[in-house]
Amino acid sequence: MPQNRALQTDDHTAAPGARRKNYGRLRAGSLILIHLLIAAHIVHWRLAGRTLAPLELNEVMYTLELGIVTAGFLLMAGVTLSVFLFGRFFCSWGCHVLALQDLCAWLLARAGIRPKPVRSRALMLVPVGVMGLMFVWPQVKRLLAGEPFPNWRIMTPSDPWSSYLTDDFWRNLPGPWIAGLTLLICGFATVYLLGSRSFCRYGCPYGVLFAFADRFAPGRIVARGDCSGCGACTAACQSHVRVHSELTVFGRVVDPGCLKDLDCVAACPNGEIAYGLAKPSFFASWKRGAIHRPAPDYSLGEECAAAAVVIATVLVFRGLYDAVPLLMSVGLGMVFAWTAVMTCRVLRAPNVRLLQFQLKRNGAQSRAGIIFLAGALVVAVFFVHSASIRVRERLGERALREGAALIEAGRPEAARRHLASALGHFTACDRLGLVRSDLLLTRLASLHEWSETPERSEPYLRELIDRQPNAPEPRLRLAALLAHTSRPEQARLEVAAIRSLSGFDQSLRSDIDQRLDDIEAVLEFNRSDRVIRQP
Repeated sequence: MPQNRALQTDDHTAAPGARRKNYGRLRAGSLILIHLLIAAHIVHWRLAGRTLAPLELNEVMYTLELGIVTAGFLLMAGVTLSVFLFGRFFCSWGCHVLALQDLCAWLLARAGIRPKPVRSRALMLVPVGVMGLMFVWPQVKRLLAGEPFPNWRIMTPSDPWSSYLTDDFWRNLPGPWIAGLTLLICGFATVYLLGSRSFCRYGCPYGVLFAFADRFAPGRIVARGDCSGCGACTAACQSHVRVHSELTVFGRVVDPGCLKDLDCVAACPNGEIAYGLAKPSFFASWKRGAIHRPAPDYSLGEECAAAAVVIATVLVFRGLYDAVPLLMSVGLGMVFAWTAVMTCRVLRAPNVRLLQFQLKRNGAQSRAGIIFLAGALVVAVFFVHSASIRVRERLGERALREGAALIEAGRPEAARRHLASALGHFTACDRLGLVRSDLLLTRLASLHEWSETPERSEPYLRELIDRQPNAPEPRLRLAALLAHTSRPEQARLEVAAIRSLSGFDQSLRSDIDQRLDDIEAVLEFNRSDRVIRQP
């Protein structure tokens, strides 16, 4: 067995029955502290109006695309460096999504439910594809377009996108409802359907980088004695690593999916496992035949179907209603892929079971199976409806781009056909969609302003004002509309309201004042014209 220099991870000897640290409680305390710090961060922003920029790993995208060094990028760099040295401690001791997954697994265990982990080859590729979509594809597009890479720079709070301090804490975060749904899907639904920490394994793009870095980390879970092979460590591992097998073969855990939660250390009845220094695993986990791993749960056809469903789901739901974030669409893809595979099995296989529910027995559907199929039908209808809205959005966006290009080229008459097409598509989205986003309202208002019936933009502008009372833009456009449709008193009320606004970027004040002067000039001209035309 390789010689490892184990670091003592508990304060007792390896005697059987010795009391060991409860790492689960320590880790739970760490994750609770993370959430308290997040809450304190939000409260500080609410009270002070300016706070540290969001410590979100997805801000790496903005650093790569815009060259702006952000606090989130520095956090990502620091975490990655720590993984290169110590392994994936951040994932299990500092990630709020993993905290929700472990909470769900704990609640299910308290209810006597232990979700069966789904082993899928196709779903293992999903995080790689998501990472490429987030970080690699934008750079490929830049190269194909012949655009230079941006120079890295630090921006001040007065800039639209600041580096460290910001007035706009939610600049890249979803709203409360979408955030809650994202956490519900990625943190709870995926655990119940695909097993504990399934989103870490099949959805998290950051885990791809961390898993790569972990292969070079000297900090590892190591054997510090003769392993009895009882398997208690493997049973305790919520990441589904074959801990006892890897310790027997390699003397250390080499699977990059090991999140260093130390549950295996606490579970060993003889205290023969520790966190310590050892030779990095590099690519030992790829060694064929070294470790016996369970066979995949999906057949080749089911793997292809699962992959197709995930891809289709991300294409349909990412950015749907200008609300669904990428990671939520990935979580939905995992859930829909599982639903598709299970539906096929319920329809074709003679016996199908889901946890404590027998869906089909000897070719006969049970009541639970009928309820499951009804739920699957609802999911399918929801998917088709969302896809139809997405197609309408895409067609409307393309028509809008073509119309805007013709307007810039000085051909407004030629643009009207494209703008009318865009108006039709977005009106359909408004009529059939489940959500009216601010972006949809803005587009409908703008397109009606360009149409032959500009007065129809008024209800959309008023709804935008109700949603964004401190935003000057919809009020400016409403004031201009009222001025041009001979409603001077209402227009003057809007002008006065705009001049009294304060909760917006004050660098726009001069432009706003100029537009207000133009509106007042229209009002004065209309008043003079009415006076001249009076007998």
